[in-house]
Amino acid sequence: MKTRFLFILTILILFVLEGTVVQVILSGWSDLHLAMVPRFVVVILIFAALFLGRVQGLILGLSFGLLYDTVYGSVIGVYGFTMALIGYFTGLVFKIFKQNIFLILITVLVALVTFEFMVYGLFLLISVAYLPVETFLFEKVLPSLILNMIFALLVAYPARRILVEIEQEEN
Repeated sequence: MKTRFLFILTILILFVLEGTVVQVILSGWSDLHLAMVPRFVVVILIFAALFLGRVQGLILGLSFGLLYDTVYGSVIGVYGFTMALIGYFTGLVFKIFKQNIFLILITVLVALVTFEFMVYGLFLLISVAYLPVETFLFEKVLPSLILNMIFALLVAYPARRILVEIEQEEN
């Protein structure tokens, strides 16, 4: 139980860092018209769903997605819905892919791209996003993907160890 609490606390700290410190560090990239959006909470959510299953992924995704909506979002529900779906569907493959770190990172990559396009599609649908898809892909998705995959590489082994410990505590 203590490990789970520390894990949730870590996600909350990453949530705060995404909107504060990391934004200041990455502000220099705006001159190049590149938007590197840190999605560290989403990366950790994907790891959690892979190791803890679809129900935990859904609950964490919905919880932190709604937190995203209230703090960063302009429309309530977009991030909640998207993160819940990403958590659920990533959790469906958890028994297959959690054995191999390479497959875990490929799953993170696919889930991040899916997440970005789902959010973009929902914002486009409700007329909040006006960015052409090519611009969105090359100026936002690719730079963000590079940043978040570097983060995923750095936290893959520690996250795996912690999530396996949480999984063993539950069983």
